[in-house]
Amino acid sequence: MTTIEKLLVLQDRDRKIRSLTQETVDIPARKKLIDDRMRGHRDAVAKIHDDMKRNMADTNEVELEITSRRQKILKLRDQQGQIKTNQEYRAIENEIATIQQQIRETEDREIVLMEAAEALRTQLALAEQTQKREQSSVESDMQSLDARLANIEAEISQVKAEREKILPDIDAGWLARYQRIFENKGDFAMAPVEGGSCGGCHMRLPPQQVHLARRGTDMVPCSFCGRLLYTPAF
Repeated sequence: MTTIEKLLVLQDRDRKIRSLTQETVDIPARKKLIDDRMRGHRDAVAKIHDDMKRNMADTNEVELEITSRRQKILKLRDQQGQIKTNQEYRAIENEIATIQQQIRETEDREIVLMEAAEALRTQLALAEQTQKREQSSVESDMQSLDARLANIEAEISQVKAEREKILPDIDAGWLARYQRIFENKGDFAMAPVEGGSCGGCHMRLPPQQVHLARRGTDMVPCSFCGRLLYTPAF
């Protein structure tokens, strides 16, 4: 196995380690998104409960208004039995009629509130069903992510062990150059020559660089991005 081939194996392990490590960072963020999704359902249910409480308070207030006005009518009826003139009697009748109209209007408001209450009960039942269904899905997703995280840690340990076995067989100079480039670029240090261009930066390479890369015996850096060039075996 040539030095370039060894570096490509090393790069494969390094990229795998970097990818797995990034996944360990991404998993908590994914868990937070799942938790936020669940919180949204809980908030929806809580809002309906709040709306139902307000509806109940408004309904109680309306019922008190109706009861109060009916009691006022009873008192006015008692007063009618004590008056002495037709004018006073008609005045009380007019006042009673006004109160009765107010009662009808208030009863209409009560009907609207009752219909709203029924709609809220339907919404609550649907929201609670959705929340229950989502809770089951969330628990399953969380368990999957926890299991994946445990597997990733095991994979990273295994790949790191494989990487350590490769290092002693690689020329120190090439290894140091490779590691500097890999850390600097953040993706890969070894770039294939593809159609006369660098597979890393995709810039057209001078013919001499392409020729040297094809030989596979020298450390040939791309003159544009600095990655080490190699010719893929087809």
